[in-house]
Amino acid sequence: MKIAVLGDRDTALGFKLAGAHEVYSFEDSPLEMERLRNKLKELVERGDVGIILITEKFAQRVELPDVTIPIILQVPDKSGSRFGEEALREIVRRAIGVELKR
Repeated sequence: MKIAVLGDRDTALGFKLAGAHEVYSFEDSPLEMERLRNKLKELVERGDVGIILITEKFAQRVELPDVTIPIILQVPDKSGSRFGEEALREIVRRAIGVELKR
């Protein structure tokens, strides 16, 4: 199963360097949000994507589908998390069953 990343240019570059299978970058504009929605829909419908990482900022601007597979996780961008550290730990714990410690 592949990992796909949807984010701004800097976040996408970081995940690409980290070895994510498919990385897509978008600007913060209405036209780009439509492209992001289309790409998200495409990734969800494909059978080879197991995890989709999307920046919190973009996740708030598009409607995330309610699906079990692929797992869709919101990640912070370069400006930091909108949820806070504890909320991120809980998201990871629920998604992959691992508790993150400091």
